[in-house]
Amino acid sequence: MRNVSVFVLAIAITACSKPSEPAPAAPAPQPPAAAPRGPALADQPAAAAAQPSGGSPKAGGLTWTAPKPFAARTPKSSMRAAEYGIEGDAQSELTVFYFGADQGGGVEANMNRWIGQFKQADGSETVAQRGERTVNNMSVATVEATGNYGGGMAAPGAPPPAAIENAGLLGAIAKGPEGSVFFKLVGPRATLDGARPAFDQLIESLRKAE
Repeated sequence: MRNVSVFVLAIAITACSKPSEPAPAAPAPQPPAAAPRGPALADQPAAAAAQPSGGSPKAGGLTWTAPKPFAARTPKSSMRAAEYGIEGDAQSELTVFYFGADQGGGVEANMNRWIGQFKQADGSETVAQRGERTVNNMSVATVEATGNYGGGMAAPGAPPPAAIENAGLLGAIAKGPEGSVFFKLVGPRATLDGARPAFDQLIESLRKAE
């Protein structure tokens, strides 16, 4: 019995003295997968291209071209289809209105309202010049007036437009295929005298939108 115990003890000592096996080496890190190139990106949406500034304005089925000195800007109200300033004059403003088919009132009512926004220094009645022309087979009514401009109607929540002394009005109402489009240019009389050729050119450019 003693010999067996001695043998077992010898085996245990031998096992403890045997060097342990090294742990298996960790696998080498794999390089990150390369991003797909070329046609692999064809089905992915590309970033939207920046839209060019300007572009052809449209309202009532019509489009037009506004030459210099008119400068397009963001309309102050959603009621305005387009809005322009005049280079070098902070007071002048050309507004374009479109209210929908058979909306916005008739030609005479709008012209009378525009004329009524002008007062004469001597208290006399404002005398306006009215006309009508045909542009690309469509009827365009025109109106001109001078005097002290009272400022017109204010947009909801906005301060009233500033009054202008010795001002002028150049107006036009075009009957487009989808309803009337109203063009109203107001500013100092001297500025409007210089901008008259450009306003006439804008009106003559009226055409049906594609």
